[in-house]
Amino acid sequence: MVDNRRTFTAPQSLLETNLTFPNDEPSLTTITVTRERCVDPSLIDSFLRFLRHGSDDIIRQKLNNYRKGSINGKNKCKEFLKQELYPNWQIRNNIISFCEKEAAEMKNETDQQCGNNKKTTAEPLIDARIDPYAARERAEKQEAQYKDWTKVTEWVANNRKIEQILTSTTEGILRQNCEQNNDYLKEFTQFCKDNS
Repeated sequence: MVDNRRTFTAPQSLLETNLTFPNDEPSLTTITVTRERCVDPSLIDSFLRFLRHGSDDIIRQKLNNYRKGSINGKNKCKEFLKQELYPNWQIRNNIISFCEKEAAEMKNETDQQCGNNKKTTAEPLIDARIDPYAARERAEKQEAQYKDWTKVTEWVANNRKIEQILTSTTEGILRQNCEQNNDYLKEFTQFCKDNS
């Protein structure tokens, strides 16, 4: 197993977004994502929840803050997208992609272990009349070997669905408040390509 880890940093405002004071610099919240954290994602879930709240959950307030005192609302929307929303989405996407990659590696490693075990130990098939529990024990053993992979794969699928729902909802809000004819998800894809 390779010791893969990746660190992600997100800005966190110390105060509510509608209260701004001079010298109110955002503090940084950082998470280092590892395979172990993908298997037990409670810390990652908290970090993603924090990121989602900081952008998608309060997008209307954020857009209002950007447009206050602005003559040109479209430029302020673009500023919000490039400075806050798209980077936030990108961090979330990168975290989920990291765990997805780790799940694929876990599957390959487990497949190799199971394949090697079959070749080296060559467990004989036992007649059910001699040991009625042998087949069940063999199935349980294989299931246990794939348990972590299954857990991470399900977590990734769940979070991909959450992101799909949030980004499409946010896109609708952006179309109401900014440019109606923009394809914000396509712009986000281009943003990721430009900033990878």
